[in-house]
Amino acid sequence: MTGIDSELQEEKPSLRRSRRSLMWAAYAVFIWSLAYMIPHLYWSLGGTIGLSMVVSSAANLPEWQLINGIASVLLTAAGCLGLALLYLKKRKVQNWLLLIIILGGCSLSISHGMYGMINRILQWAGLIELEGGSFTFSEHAYVLWDLFVFEPWFTIEGILFGRLGWSYLSGPQPRRLWLIFCFLGVLVGLITGLLGVRFA
Repeated sequence: MTGIDSELQEEKPSLRRSRRSLMWAAYAVFIWSLAYMIPHLYWSLGGTIGLSMVVSSAANLPEWQLINGIASVLLTAAGCLGLALLYLKKRKVQNWLLLIIILGGCSLSISHGMYGMINRILQWAGLIELEGGSFTFSEHAYVLWDLFVFEPWFTIEGILFGRLGWSYLSGPQPRRLWLIFCFLGVLVGLITGLLGVRFA
């Protein structure tokens, strides 16, 4: 057996593992995004079940259905990012553009979720005032929905985006750089949130 044959045999299991990792990450992003898209699509079509989960000032907006319609489109597009990265793997230019978008999704989602959870915990504890005064379950149940459902969803979505990009890249150096960029992106998102600017 030649040295080249030996290297190929050693490389194939590694390539298979890399492919499986990317496939898992791509479909995880797809399923997680579509799961969150379903209630937004329902609300965009005029559905009223579950509106107690959101703050009344938002649910009563005249643009409520439009907002949820746009959210449905964006969430569907977010879910398809992973599949695009998976099935267009050999198209390097398009995939680098997709990686930039995925990096933004990772940064925004994690920072949004972390900032939101911290903010809701402080509101629940009475350290930040809510609409209508201090927290009461009858008036501010949406705070708990945000804390335990919506904001964690954003955080997990961001982690899945981060894993998707990490799975696409190969080699320790590109993956290390990816994690650094993700960390810096989340940090920027948190800082802008503290400054009163939220991008999502």
